[in-house]
Amino acid sequence: MSGGGDRGEDRAPGGGTAPRDPAASMSLLTSLLNNPLDAGYVAHGPRESGAARTVMGRALVGAAALALGFASAITVRSLRSVHTDAVKDQLRGQVAAQQSAVADLQGQIQSLSSSVASYAGQSGAAGDAPALTLENSAQPVSGDGLVVTLADRAGRTGRGSGLVRDQDIAMVVNALWAAGAEAVSVNGQRVGPGTFIRTAGPTILVNITPVASPYSVAAIGDANAMSVALVRGATGDYLSSAQSVNGITVRTETASGLAMPALEQLPRKYARPNDQGGAQ
Repeated sequence: MSGGGDRGEDRAPGGGTAPRDPAASMSLLTSLLNNPLDAGYVAHGPRESGAARTVMGRALVGAAALALGFASAITVRSLRSVHTDAVKDQLRGQVAAQQSAVADLQGQIQSLSSSVASYAGQSGAAGDAPALTLENSAQPVSGDGLVVTLADRAGRTGRGSGLVRDQDIAMVVNALWAAGAEAVSVNGQRVGPGTFIRTAGPTILVNITPVASPYSVAAIGDANAMSVALVRGATGDYLSSAQSVNGITVRTETASGLAMPALEQLPRKYARPNDQGGAQ
C-alpha cells in the first residue's frame, strides 16, 4: 500500500510510477491565470441558448394566439354583417309590402268615397219627401191623437218614491211609436230618432231641455190603437206596476188639433279627402 507521497505521481502501465509532465501543469496554471472565466462561460452557454429558445417559442405562441384572435374577430364581424344585411333586406321587403297594401286601401277609400257621394246625392233628393221628413221630425205636424199624462204623487204619504222616472216616460214613448204614432212630443219637446230622455240629478231632460211633472206625452195618430197599446202586453204591466208600487198617476185622453213644431236639425258635415277641400 502506498503512502501520502504517492498522490503526486501517476501509475505507469507496467505497475511503476510515472513522473508528471511539468509542462502540462504549467499550461493549466497559465490558462487559469489568463482566462479564469472561460470555463464558466463554456458551461453557461448552453443554458443561455436554451433560455433564448424558450423566450422565442413563447413569443411565437403569443403571436400565433394574437393572429388567431384577430382572425376570429374578423370572422364574427363578417358573420354579423351578413346577418344584419339579411334582416335589413327582410324589413325592406315588409315595408314595401305594407306600402303596397296602403296604396290599395287608399284606392278602395277613393272608390267608396265616390259611391258614398253618389248615394248621398240620391238620398238628398229623396230627403225632401214628406214621409222621410216626417220620420226625421223635420217638419211641423198637426192632427188628432192621444195625450198621456204622467204625474208625481201629491204629498209624501204612500208607498214608493211617488216620482216619475225617465224610464217611465221612455216606456210610454216607445209604446206610442210601436202603435203607429206619426209624431210624439214630451211637454212640447218634439221627439225624433236621436232624442234621448235621461235623468240629470233630480231633473228629467228631453234632449237637453229640462221638463217637470206633470209630464204630457202627446202623440198624433190613431188614438184607439195607441190606447190599447198602453194597457196591453209588457207596457200595460209596467205602467200598472208603476202606479201601484211607485205611486205615480197615469192618465190618457184623446185630443184633437194637436200641433207639434219641427225638431231642430243639427247641421251635417261630410268628411272629404284633403285633395278635395277637406280639413286636415
